[in-house]
Amino acid sequence: MNNVYLISSNSIHLIDEEIKKIVKDNPYTTFDLNNVLLDDILEEASYFSLFDDVKYMVVKNANVFGANKKSSSEEGSTSKKDNRLVKYLDAVNPNTILIFTINGKVDTKKKIVKIIKERYKLIEIPDLKPKEMFVKVSDLLKKEGYTIDSDTLYYIINNSLNNYDLIMNELDKIKLYYQDKKDIKYDDVVNIVSRNLEDNNFKFIETVMNRKTKDALRIFDDLMLQKEEPLILISMLAKEIRNTLLVKMLMSKGRPEMMRVLGFSYDFQLDKVIGYAKSFAKDDLEGYLLLISDFDYKIKRGKINSKLALQLIIMQMGREQK
Repeated sequence: MNNVYLISSNSIHLIDEEIKKIVKDNPYTTFDLNNVLLDDILEEASYFSLFDDVKYMVVKNANVFGANKKSSSEEGSTSKKDNRLVKYLDAVNPNTILIFTINGKVDTKKKIVKIIKERYKLIEIPDLKPKEMFVKVSDLLKKEGYTIDSDTLYYIINNSLNNYDLIMNELDKIKLYYQDKKDIKYDDVVNIVSRNLEDNNFKFIETVMNRKTKDALRIFDDLMLQKEEPLILISMLAKEIRNTLLVKMLMSKGRPEMMRVLGFSYDFQLDKVIGYAKSFAKDDLEGYLLLISDFDYKIKRGKINSKLALQLIIMQMGREQK
């Protein structure tokens, strides 16, 4: 039996599914390293039960296993955390199953990651490809007694941007809509998914890119009520900014080359991004990507919550009118 696990993935749902495979039906306690000190977690893990019961502990946002990106003083602080972890990993409590999770990639050069890989269990979950998602989601629905045809399922996947977390969120809404009914219909899904994702998420990105700050904040509030994940919206916005920057740099190459580089299939996709490119300076676009990268780091370090970060990005982009 492994006493320490490290799970990394870009998908929160895939991480949760892996946790369930490990803990099975056993109860477990969840900690968030953004809110709880590592020392307190390791102290709890070290306690022995009087009855020799196995204790399961899940530690989320374990970014200590990721790459360091800040100053030398902060890196020194992180090194102390590494040393404390190494000390525990050298003498783990045999009655504690400690499961660390990180939303993103681990730094395989770190000593603590190497120790877990060599002595315990490192689980790196790759992003699912569309066909893999189709099979996985189809099997999940079948196990729950739902029926759905291929076109309807592909519609959900495509309109969820091939993002497993978004797909699972949309399936929750679809199940809530059907309640006790189990036969999922295409027309119903179009009404549910299209309204929530295609019309709202994409409209939100468009309003931000068009610098309609008041409209963007209003749609943002609606999306938060629908419990959409701010990190997903930040990722979508970053992708649109990158595409806009690429188009701006490729203007002299012509439409075919721009379509090829961006992987677009339809002219309207390119026309929209060209419109964005004409209203932004190259330096501004590069600055927004740096801003998003900085916020992403701060979110993962627990220095700012994702909702506030996205609000600040919206206001910053709306402020710099040219």
